[in-house]
Amino acid sequence: MATTATSDVGPGAGAPFSSIITTVRRSLTSLANKGKQHTRKPEDGHAQITRLIAIQPKPNSPPHPPDSQASAGKDSHEKPPLHLLALPTELLNNILRHLNFVSILELRKTCRFFHTLASPPQLRILFGREQLTTLLLQHCKTCLVHDPFRSNLLSCSHEDEGWPLASQCVDCALVANDERLKIGKRVKLGTEDVVQICRWCGRPIRNHEGVAGPPDPNSPGTRRDGRPFHKGNCYRSYNNSLLFFFILGWVQLTLGITGAGLSWRYWRGAVMVFAPSVTSFMLLWIVMGFLFFRGSRKRAYRYTLLLELAILGCWIPPVYYISMQIVNHPERDVDAAMQAALALFGLNLVFRLFNVMGNVVIVFSTPDLTPRKKPNAGLFKRAIYKLMLWSVAWTYPPSVEHRLSSE
Repeated sequence: MATTATSDVGPGAGAPFSSIITTVRRSLTSLANKGKQHTRKPEDGHAQITRLIAIQPKPNSPPHPPDSQASAGKDSHEKPPLHLLALPTELLNNILRHLNFVSILELRKTCRFFHTLASPPQLRILFGREQLTTLLLQHCKTCLVHDPFRSNLLSCSHEDEGWPLASQCVDCALVANDERLKIGKRVKLGTEDVVQICRWCGRPIRNHEGVAGPPDPNSPGTRRDGRPFHKGNCYRSYNNSLLFFFILGWVQLTLGITGAGLSWRYWRGAVMVFAPSVTSFMLLWIVMGFLFFRGSRKRAYRYTLLLELAILGCWIPPVYYISMQIVNHPERDVDAAMQAALALFGLNLVFRLFNVMGNVVIVFSTPDLTPRKKPNAGLFKRAIYKLMLWSVAWTYPPSVEHRLSSE
């Protein structure tokens, strides 16, 4: 019976059974593969966004640079290159709102996308009329420098050409010889403050930069206009020039008195020495009177120039007479009195020559020496104005502070 049962399931009856086993094995394999897929580690958010962007790119997305296109065929798990064009348009517009006008212009030059994104019509929509007007008013129309507080910009109005891009910075106004930046005048800044012009550097004196003036008795709690200088280097340099002039004045006075005393003691018999020396001594005190008693409104420099010319002429004959005595009589010993007189008379002559030069500068420079501080002043121009400044400091530095006829 056993043999008979085995023969019944022989080769002829085993074929359908093997096919069933194969089918079951395939089903189990398929189920196992599906289980592995469901247990795979999930992607992080950055990888999912990268895969979605790679599969379904936005129709209005900006073009990617060549390096990102070349890496498109690489593994999708690699991080894309970080650049400005990868940001959404909303973020780019938000960045534009925080840029100044110069930065926007530079950004427009980078590529076509930003040239279109930052076009004038788009900027009007992005900023709005009032904000765009405010942004343009904060820029210099010449150099396009940005000053958000407008403290270094001159004021402009609707009537100015190119408004609202009509403001101008102090540096560009100095280069253009703007009539508003002249000493003795007041200028209105972009902050609506009306300020003085510094007599030393020619720049506006902001409220917190000037030298404080005396209290105003007519309005308690306020002060009058201070000295027309910046309270830092400008006022310090001006005070140093006053100290130099004070010391130099006493030196010149001592030389004049000593020279007149020597001529009185040793040269009373020589008319070419005694008479000019006494005359210069008298004119010296007249000049001192002009220095001490003229006010800030009196421009008496022409009279002092004539007096200095007269004193200069008075010291020429004594120097000539003593020099000729030494040349014509070489056998005579030159005593100490003659040497001292020649030295003192020569020093008086040189000092008065410098005084004449300084008075000429004061009379014809009115006395505006600020062009030496201009940004576009060349080396030669700076040297000339520096020499003129030293001449004024030698002769009469308070002339820088005197009022002008235009005031």
